[in-house]
Amino acid sequence: MLRPMPVNNAPIAFATEPTLDQLIAQVNGNTMRVQTAETTGSTISIHGLPAIRANISMAPPRNFRLTGEAALMGQVLDFGSNDEEFWAWTTADGWPGLVYCRHDQYQYSSARQLLPVEPTWISQAMGLVYFEPGGNHQGPFPTTDGNLEVRTIVNSPSGTITKSTIIDKTYGFVLQQHVYDQAGNTLASALASAHRFDPTTGVSMPHRIDLKLPPAQMEFTINVYDYRINQPMTSGNVFVKPQRSDARAIDLANMNLQMMQPGAAPPTGATNVSPGFIPAGGNYQAQPQPGYQTPSQSPYQVQPYNQMPPQSGVPVNTMPRQPAVNYLPQAQYDTPKMRGFDVRR
Repeated sequence: MLRPMPVNNAPIAFATEPTLDQLIAQVNGNTMRVQTAETTGSTISIHGLPAIRANISMAPPRNFRLTGEAALMGQVLDFGSNDEEFWAWTTADGWPGLVYCRHDQYQYSSARQLLPVEPTWISQAMGLVYFEPGGNHQGPFPTTDGNLEVRTIVNSPSGTITKSTIIDKTYGFVLQQHVYDQAGNTLASALASAHRFDPTTGVSMPHRIDLKLPPAQMEFTINVYDYRINQPMTSGNVFVKPQRSDARAIDLANMNLQMMQPGAAPPTGATNVSPGFIPAGGNYQAQPQPGYQTPSQSPYQVQPYNQMPPQSGVPVNTMPRQPAVNYLPQAQYDTPKMRGFDVRR
């Protein structure tokens, strides 16, 4: 018999409309109560492909690991980070190999062309959001569904980055996150839902996360059955970068690397070419990434930041109203048939 799905209602965080400081304190307090978190029974659904089993481990702020395994194929995905560096590997077509980069070199490297945000951003998308004290935070601005938005402006070597964080006005859940470049193009988006409150730790976490990385043309959904919060990690080396014999290791901070448009043929005479990258110094130029094509049916709409009115009181990004009682979508309770017996998944 499978254990039942626990449902716990979160306490009300705001009886009246909160201030910016109160919003930040609520979100940061939730994250700071998490020393470690691991998922149990999680899956990843990549657009157009069947769901695969996933293992996710987090230890804020930078320790993160997401691996995915498919039946008959073994491991097909590995995103991770520790205090010094991050890495990414997948069997997806055109992926160059095991790419990695130091955190302090990320903003100055080719990594931003392949990964618009570091893999640690996934842990933020999964509810571990932290507003840096003294940061340029603005708001709160009301959204059309009655929730609140906080905008954070960050100056980077590549220009101004704007992050939009949508927060539930009653429970303080982080519902949406969007990252925009200086031109207003979306670099990353996350929609979190099915939040549940753990009364033992006082932490609220989402159990469904929809992620989009338009520059990398990646879109996937994470579904989590449950979390193990502040318990010993299942592995002592979970945050160690793997050594793979089946993939070329590529340092994205290497100045001799240039990006090449996925699917394009290597230039004539080019040698030692890895998909997605070509060595610098040849008689050819790096090509830009192709434009991201928005799917015909999207679970939520993202409004370009440069079209958002800056004044308070104007609604911005929209999403369905978060229910007062938070629960996993009913679709996850489908009743399969097995040898004549009804069982619950």
